[in-house]
Amino acid sequence: MKIYPHLRVLWGALAVSAVLNLAALSTSMQVLLAANVLNLLCYGVIAYVLYRLSDESELLGRSFPAQLLSISLIALALVVTQLSHGNVMLQNFMSLLSLAGSVAGLLSEYYLYWGLDERIIPHAYNYPARRIRWCLYAPLLGAMTASLFMLSAQPVLMLVGIVIQLGAQVVPLVLLWQYMRAVQAREDNPLTF
Repeated sequence: MKIYPHLRVLWGALAVSAVLNLAALSTSMQVLLAANVLNLLCYGVIAYVLYRLSDESELLGRSFPAQLLSISLIALALVVTQLSHGNVMLQNFMSLLSLAGSVAGLLSEYYLYWGLDERIIPHAYNYPARRIRWCLYAPLLGAMTASLFMLSAQPVLMLVGIVIQLGAQVVPLVLLWQYMRAVQAREDNPLTF
């Protein structure tokens, strides 16, 4: 099966999600809620792509259920947020749901990027092995580094943290774009090495 069309949709959903993550800079609850709902829609599109790719390998097949679990937990956390109205116990429960949804999302990304990586050599993509894995590493490292700057009360350091976080979100888009181009080249010319 040709996977390039599915990778294009995946890349588009990830790009929209990255832009929507900029809403975290807002202090308006309505903006944050709207961004979270739209982000869930992007995650739904990603889940659809993962479903379509699930027959391609065992790892890609594992990515789909992990993504569904992530979407379910994050959606439930959004509902609990709307119902909490200052209830500390519900807010704590919402935090746990969000954390569990994030862990399931990371697991889904792990399976996705490792599944894409295992296709490189057998399908002779002109793309370095293990580079696509940085789509998982870069945002994690960026978030950890940015959080160190964001803990500071100094506005300049907080701005540095925001820039680091934004830069880390661009890395997966660039790497996946390069991977897509290698896949497209191979799928358009399957007989050339």
